[in-house]
Amino acid sequence: MVCNICGLEYGLSHNCPGPLSTAGLDILAAGLQAPTDGGLGYYLGEALKIVRWDDLAIRRNAKDPRATFYAMLFWLASMLLILLATSFPALSRALAGANPAAMIIGTVVGLAVGLLIMGLITFAQLGLCHLIAKWIFGATGKFTELIRPLLLGWFVNCLMLIPVVGMLLAGIGWTAVLMMVFEEVDGIGRLQAFGISAGINICFFILQFSMMPVRHHL
Repeated sequence: MVCNICGLEYGLSHNCPGPLSTAGLDILAAGLQAPTDGGLGYYLGEALKIVRWDDLAIRRNAKDPRATFYAMLFWLASMLLILLATSFPALSRALAGANPAAMIIGTVVGLAVGLLIMGLITFAQLGLCHLIAKWIFGATGKFTELIRPLLLGWFVNCLMLIPVVGMLLAGIGWTAVLMMVFEEVDGIGRLQAFGISAGINICFFILQFSMMPVRHHL
């Protein structure tokens, strides 16, 4: 939501400072303006800001078309890391004794299928959250604008690789990112965003966990 007096965006509550001066409006606009020459390092920094609940970084990247490429890049890299860590040992055992060419082909095919499945799950999750926000809570954001900051911050799911507590940490971290992005971009209340994010996230984490190879920890 946007305050009609000061022009600032807010969630459930807002302490209005009154009409902003010209200098204040310039500062606000500068904070939401993405650089035209930002590269890998810049967008990596933006991704770290998003997982730290930086609302300006979320809104800035939601409106930045250049962020789309880096969001997809970071998302694919994160999924590949998770797949390699969770599936490669099982693939190695399954392909043991095969010739090198068959091992390479089997590994590539296995990872490609895994990436496709994880990608479908991710977009199904985000699309369902967005539809619920629009149908029930009157969300006003665009799906493309949601995707940019969400995929930039998706790497928080890599926390699931931590033994024993990884799934819990990843669930908490990803739910927090979902909540903040839906609040800032879709313009819904924080409690509403949390309810959607937590409910859908729990369902999809159960689905993803059931599809992962069984790993035993001491």
